[in-house]
Amino acid sequence: SGSDSVSFSRNQTHGKQHAAPRNKCVPRPSEGDCEADGSFVFEAQEAWKDFHNSLRQFYENGELCDVTLKVRLPLLPVDFLTGTVAKEEMIKANLNCRDLLDEARNYHLHLSNQSVPDFEYSVRTTPRKHTAGVLFCVGGRGGSGDPFRSIECYSISKNSWFFGPEMNSRRRHVGVISVGGKVYAVGGHDGSEHLGNMEMFDPLTNKWMMKASMNTKRRGIALAALGGPIYAIGGLDDNSCFSDVERYDIESDRWSAVASMNTPRGGVGSVALGSYVYAVGGNDGVASLSSVERFDPHLNKWTDVREMGQRRAGNGVSELNGCLYVVGGFDDNSPLSSVERFDPRMHRWEYVAELTTPRGGVGVATVMGRVFAVGGHNGNIYLNTVEAFDPRMNRWELVGSVSHCRAGAGVAVCATHISQIRDVGQGSSNVVDCM
Repeated sequence: SGSDSVSFSRNQTHGKQHAAPRNKCVPRPSEGDCEADGSFVFEAQEAWKDFHNSLRQFYENGELCDVTLKVRLPLLPVDFLTGTVAKEEMIKANLNCRDLLDEARNYHLHLSNQSVPDFEYSVRTTPRKHTAGVLFCVGGRGGSGDPFRSIECYSISKNSWFFGPEMNSRRRHVGVISVGGKVYAVGGHDGSEHLGNMEMFDPLTNKWMMKASMNTKRRGIALAALGGPIYAIGGLDDNSCFSDVERYDIESDRWSAVASMNTPRGGVGSVALGSYVYAVGGNDGVASLSSVERFDPHLNKWTDVREMGQRRAGNGVSELNGCLYVVGGFDDNSPLSSVERFDPRMHRWEYVAELTTPRGGVGVATVMGRVFAVGGHNGNIYLNTVEAFDPRMNRWELVGSVSHCRAGAGVAVCATHISQIRDVGQGSSNVVDCM
């Protein structure tokens, strides 16, 4: 939900102590918890009632804005922000609080690709560690040649990886995405044949469950989610690259075809940005591509947009701060360390800092305001290293390693708490070193 955790323990404003509202939806932090101390979370309508009463205490003491500063308003759902928070009389009556509300509104406008002059990101636009979700690295292949069933999960607070429950099928060059607190793995290759089937991981049960299969078996596909459905884009088999796009309806567990891309794209990258789904790079069966196109679900139509500066396939794609980042990949000869950023408001690509090492077949996702690049192949070996890009510093830095050296893995962020996922220990034992 993007919400923070509500309550006050010992509030630091003017050294005064205030009672924490108690509610089953509102966990009370331990004394001295610097992450949650003095903070609120607008998590549910019930919690708002307690919050409203607490606001009144601070309003009467002249401390309302001090408290509201600790709330990460931009991360609230738009409907709750506009329908509940913005209607609170105490917020409306305080100019400083109204400025914070404007910041939250501008943040959502910015993410919807509208131009917002002088908008800047702040700590309030970045989730706290315990609400940021869990980074999953799913499948892929390493030096042994066989695709993996294994998944590895990243603990943000501990900066470490652990093995989660394995998939039912081995999958390399698999499409992976998280929607609604669940992780979906689609297609790929199991070492013997191409796959069209899909499985879903539910953190509440710690199990993978088979779901409906796509119409076309393929590897090297990309997944994107926009407005509920999941889109499976492009891919390839041993004979051809595909321009096919299928849409999966989660409620009905059914795939259906939508408009094909203008260009076949195997090893393509994709992300939903604003009201479009983007397909970035890939290989058309002859060469790696620098071209980019985007899908409008209302028109059921793909339209070409400005191409990248570099041809690439097997690249990773993610969204950060309303921009599209494309990371690494292969040109026709070798893996790439270059990274490009597309701003849809300016319709412009620009290069940003390069990776610390070239990475083809890299998995990419955004966590805590940084783009993570996981594994890949550097031209000589499969990689288990992970690095993260900080847009404020324009710099990549190594942030630990997965246990298995792997390329062609799917990477996604699941909106769940790390404690929900069972650590299965060492996982598969059939993986040798990265060579």
